[in-house]
Amino acid sequence: THTEMATVPLGFNIETPRWDQSTFVGRLKHFLNITDPRTVLVPERELDRAKALVEGCRAGLVPPGSSQEQLLYAKKLYDSAFHPDSGEKMNLIGRMSFQVPGGMALTGCMLQFYRTVPAVVFWQWVNQSFNAIVNYTNRNAASPISLRQIGVAYITATGTALATAVGLNLYTKRAPPLLARWVPFAAVAAANCVNIPMMRQQ
Repeated sequence: THTEMATVPLGFNIETPRWDQSTFVGRLKHFLNITDPRTVLVPERELDRAKALVEGCRAGLVPPGSSQEQLLYAKKLYDSAFHPDSGEKMNLIGRMSFQVPGGMALTGCMLQFYRTVPAVVFWQWVNQSFNAIVNYTNRNAASPISLRQIGVAYITATGTALATAVGLNLYTKRAPPLLARWVPFAAVAAANCVNIPMMRQQ
């Protein structure tokens, strides 16, 4: 029956990836699954239930009547919202599942509001602040980064982004509009060239 088909098979391991990780398609499906933007809308209590289910499953305690699909969905929610090293619930903005909607909104704003220096400064600052939150939230717990290192990386990246954006914005005042549209991209790329090595130096 369908119920029998849905039960957890003998030897089921919740830590085993759902798709073959030795293939590109398998890895793509895995990361699309755990970065699904829809998980951002899941209530906190459901995330907590998912964590309890995953931790119980790890200890060999599968609740009676649990299906494999229920356990896999719980693992998806767990991976989307809890830090892989510490197990702590991550803040909403820093989660990988928020990257697509959050990044798209910021990119749209940077591309739309690029004509004036105050607008460029504001949106580049917001974007670098967003990047700093994401980097801090997803930091490697095995190689901790100090608040001072995060502060230096944030200030340096923000300064690089603002200097690049404002400089290029002034330089492209008389350039064709299409060229000016590339200013936010150049600023973010320059900032990331500084931000990523500083954040990941440990």
